Amino acid sequence: MKTAIMLLGFCLAAGAASASPLAAGWQALANYRAVDALRIFDGVRAATDTALAREARFGHGVALLDLQPVTGAQLDEARRVFTELADIGADDAAQGARFFLGRIAQHHQPQPDPVEAARQFRRLVSEHGNSRWAQAALSRLALLQIYELDPAAPPAVRIAEAGKLLAQARTPAAESELHYTIANALFFYRLPAADALPHLLAAERLRQLDWPTRVEVLVQIAELSRLAGDRVQAAKFYRTFLVENPRDLRVYIVRQHLAEVDKPAP
Repeated sequence: MKTAIMLLGFCLAAGAASASPLAAGWQALANYRAVDALRIFDGVRAATDTALAREARFGHGVALLDLQPVTGAQLDEARRVFTELADIGADDAAQGARFFLGRIAQHHQPQPDPVEAARQFRRLVSEHGNSRWAQAALSRLALLQIYELDPAAPPAVRIAEAGKLLAQARTPAAESELHYTIANALFFYRLPAADALPHLLAAERLRQLDWPTRVEVLVQIAELSRLAGDRVQAAKFYRTFLVENPRDLRVYIVRQHLAEVDKPAP
């Protein structure tokens, strides 16, 4: 899953595309220089250009979450800034602020509040379903549904509920993250592993996985295909793994399994 700091690529891309004077602030955050980012954002917060001032306030809030160690005062200030932005307007800053209100409740505060996090994510998806922020929120909401919101419900029910979010995925990245999240949940709860195979295949096909995750998914698909008796599909993914990862520690066992599925069927 992408971390919050990786999501700053959204902001950096937007700043660069609009030649925003705040692009340097987003770049500083991407380079883990929160102090420099705060200085840049705070220098523009009083701008007469409303859109620029809102982006600067949003950047100020994000930088507070990235400035280590994150204190209670920083969290309170970031929450206040994000709430003001989210409740007034529907622009990118408002949507990003709503997303980070969910992230604060889910991840940043000392005592996580999954109900509040889910409320923020659901509102974002409901009001701006096609936006990049809403699409990024889908997999976070899926994690909450699977692991935290209703722990008394059977895992299969929770996973099925998260699976409904796939209908709201509008980008390859969001769809891929959801499929991968569901597959991992099936493994975690030791439900039938074969049920994870379609989700892994979908995630691989979308070509959005980072390299370490893709390596794992190739092996998982090959192994599950072999166990299901799909020798052709297993061989395909074993070969793909070997081509892409010739120095991986699992090469020897993968070659053994490839030789096994390449034998003529009895």
